[in-house]
Amino acid sequence: MNRLLSAGFARLKKEKTLWISMIFMALFGILLAASAYKTYHKYGLESSLGRSLFAYGHLIGILASVFSGLFLGTEYSDGTIRNKLIAGHKRLSVYLSGLFLNLSASILMILSFQLALFVTGTLLLGIGVFSVDADFLLFHLAGGFLLTAAYCAIFTFISMLVQKRAVASVVAILTSFLLLFAGAIVMSRLAEPEYWENYNITAGTEEVVKTELEPNPHYLRGTERKVYEFLFDFLPGSQSLRLSEGGLLQWPPLLYSLLLTIFFTCVGSLLFKRKNLN
Repeated sequence: MNRLLSAGFARLKKEKTLWISMIFMALFGILLAASAYKTYHKYGLESSLGRSLFAYGHLIGILASVFSGLFLGTEYSDGTIRNKLIAGHKRLSVYLSGLFLNLSASILMILSFQLALFVTGTLLLGIGVFSVDADFLLFHLAGGFLLTAAYCAIFTFISMLVQKRAVASVVAILTSFLLLFAGAIVMSRLAEPEYWENYNITAGTEEVVKTELEPNPHYLRGTERKVYEFLFDFLPGSQSLRLSEGGLLQWPPLLYSLLLTIFFTCVGSLLFKRKNLN
């Protein structure tokens, strides 16, 4: 396992996909800090960039899917995985090393974003703009790591079981977008108000008269709402959006991310053991 990781990290240093992703995330961090600086000087509004440290949430799944499909897909196309097995490495070690490398690359992307945001924000607005509550920081650090691990487990599952690099990359990227869209739909449905407020405008005057509240037919109730609330906590896509918006302040989403990581890692490694490598 150590030899696999050592060789993998040596390859990571030369991986263009990783460097491009890190540069992209760093530029995103700089852009957020510059935007806060512009808002402060134009409107006099002070911004707290502490919550923005986790704005990577809606991007990390997409970048992790791109990296995983290309990085592990290349190992299939180049015959690297077959050579590792011929050299005597166990299939479980090969699978877990791929997962660990994916997770390490994703964490480097996140750190490049946070470092760029922190340095730029501190230079422009001072270190005080990054002050956040301890509970917020704890939940979002843990939530961000576990969410990233869940994404990496899902994309490693796909990339290690689909031998064709192009197919694995497309499937992984589509999965990341589908999870994100599903999360957005769930959040929008739960955000529907229970009642609508009706207003009547008296003809010939500017008087607006408020009438009785009217039930919203799109508001989720009963079992249907409980299902959506479960998906709200369970889906990585909704967790990504909540992380970006600073709303990941509960334990269930973190536990679900951990369960997803364990599930896809266990199932993926078992299937990889039985896979016929051509």
